[in-house]
Amino acid sequence: MKKYRDYLVLIIFTMGTQALLYYGVKLCISNYHIISSFFEIPLVKPFIYFYSSWYPFIILSTFLVYLYDKKTFKLLIATMLISAFLAQLTFLIFPTEIARPNIEVKNLTDWLLDFTYKSDNPPTNCLPSMHCIYCFSVCFYISMCKRYKFRYLPLIYSIIVVLSTVFVKQHIIEDVLLALIYTVVVIIIVKLNEEKILKIFEKLKL
Repeated sequence: MKKYRDYLVLIIFTMGTQALLYYGVKLCISNYHIISSFFEIPLVKPFIYFYSSWYPFIILSTFLVYLYDKKTFKLLIATMLISAFLAQLTFLIFPTEIARPNIEVKNLTDWLLDFTYKSDNPPTNCLPSMHCIYCFSVCFYISMCKRYKFRYLPLIYSIIVVLSTVFVKQHIIEDVLLALIYTVVVIIIVKLNEEKILKIFEKLKL
């Protein structure tokens, strides 16, 4: 475990911070703006399996970045943290909620979809999608790991997870598009301040 101490410390802190911010912001909001998409996307229930794999996917993909390029991993963590703070600030300024269909449970897929809906009820603070921001971030930084020969695999899976957020009606396309914009902006900020960010990690002995 000592060998992977830095990874464990940073990923637990990053994912924990994101969760605390998300639920903390929810406590501060009472009135939400109901939003809908200009694009009608059908409910495709089997995508719930990909949606539900988001946490394991983020853990695994960030670990791959850590294994193959420690410097890139630190920049990825910085991107995830900054994105989380910006997204939560957006939720405070413009809190959003979306409408979802009712699910009649007939099989395992229906049950998992219904369980997901009930676990995230009401479906608030959607714009931008944190699921998509983290997937886009992983896409970019894992593509920078030249030593990792199978970079296309997590890239493809990341795109599928992003699509799943829309097909299971947890997000609308506008959430995804804004998430992409946020990711690009934050990556630029991180790249412009790369030396300062790496020095912070150095001071923290990480």
